[in-house]
Amino acid sequence: MTKFKLTASALFTAAALALTTPAAQAELSPSDINALNGKSGFRVLSSDGVVVGVSNGIKINTDRTRMFLRPRGGRVFLPSGGKDIVITVLTSQLTLRGGDLVLDADKQRLRTKAKKSFTDDSSPIEVILLNPR
Repeated sequence: MTKFKLTASALFTAAALALTTPAAQAELSPSDINALNGKSGFRVLSSDGVVVGVSNGIKINTDRTRMFLRPRGGRVFLPSGGKDIVITVLTSQLTLRGGDLVLDADKQRLRTKAKKSFTDDSSPIEVILLNPR
């Protein structure tokens, strides 16, 4: 193959991959914020699609959001002994997709940022995501 054909093939492949890659997370719209603020019962997912938990209350401010979750389904914090999860995140790192709230953090980042108490069984797992990537 000529150098031109190889370059064209590489560019075409890169463009095709870019189109199939999920879009970056976007800020919540004002209507999304109204739909979520203070509500419970919706799933919270990591960016790679793992269920982190089900909301048990959420407080959305202009720049920060604090979520209280009950662990469900996913395997992000196992074994957690059924501990509740509290996530503090920049509002700009959240997206509403269907009825689910998606964090701009994958499962591994959530595990890394989790603060677990080994002395108090009743304390929740705290995850603070205030540094954008």
